[in-house]
Amino acid sequence: MVSIWFPGRKSLQRGLGITFSATALIALSACKRAPMPIAVIPRACGTALWEPEHSGAAAAARAQGLTVYWNAPTRPHDVQKQIALLEKVVALRYRGIVLAPDETLALRTPIKNALATHIPIVVVGTEVGIDPDSNLSYVLNDEVAGGRLAARRLGLILGGQGTVAVLGLDPKLRSMSLRDRSFEDTLASEFPRIHVVARRPGQASAAQEQETTEELFQAGTPLDALVALSAEATRGAYYALIEFNRAGITHLIGFDQDLLPPIRNGGLDSVVAQDTQEIGKLAIEQIDRKLHGSRIPDKLIVQPRLLTRENIDAPEMRDVLTAHWWEGQ
Repeated sequence: MVSIWFPGRKSLQRGLGITFSATALIALSACKRAPMPIAVIPRACGTALWEPEHSGAAAAARAQGLTVYWNAPTRPHDVQKQIALLEKVVALRYRGIVLAPDETLALRTPIKNALATHIPIVVVGTEVGIDPDSNLSYVLNDEVAGGRLAARRLGLILGGQGTVAVLGLDPKLRSMSLRDRSFEDTLASEFPRIHVVARRPGQASAAQEQETTEELFQAGTPLDALVALSAEATRGAYYALIEFNRAGITHLIGFDQDLLPPIRNGGLDSVVAQDTQEIGKLAIEQIDRKLHGSRIPDKLIVQPRLLTRENIDAPEMRDVLTAHWWEGQ
């Protein structure tokens, strides 16, 4: 048995004979070392884009002795649900937050309110117009590189000439505006004989994106290719190609890895895939360094990958596509 004496209470200890076993000491020690919870809130759960972030965040948390609380709206574009989740974890005083905003402007004030409580926050996926400081930093996909990848792939498969429609334009996310600008600027400078003949705004669901694409075909718009700037636009465009028997005829380049099997049969030419696993890993490491008082970069940029039929099964693509966030995977 091991006795523990509390200063100033010797008489009480002698009277009550307070002693603690070694087992109790170990339990107390373990309580002190309990992992700190870090909240990770992506734009949606259960998608091929964001589950790899869960994998990277969980692995980094385990390595640092932390735990992760992972939660998000069940569907993209549910901004109010995401704001409610952010306010919840702030109220519960989580030790850090990793957030992928669903919209730039709508999340700006909730993020500022969270920062006022001095909780460290890492924003991923898009900048929100708030300057980095001691409690705010960014881990971002390189949207400029992603736009270039899509433009150069399009130039290759069209032989440098043809027509293309751009789908899924979303000015509510700064990252999407950068993506589109980079794609169109690269196309204009490197492939001037490929012309963008239609541009369509992003919709809230794949079904609506399908309808938008079908309207292009019904209008007789001459299209050699489609470039879909979001996961929903990619899925909707693919469904429209199937409906009009144009899969593999009208080339489709997508973004954000929501639809992978058609890459194998050529119905979807390629996807510019975000490495959200690496983004999740880096974000947790940033939070850990903040908690230990270390200085960190204001912004980290992660390179996307071009996913094609030729490399979809390559080892280097495994981490980009994995959804195995549990320990041991």
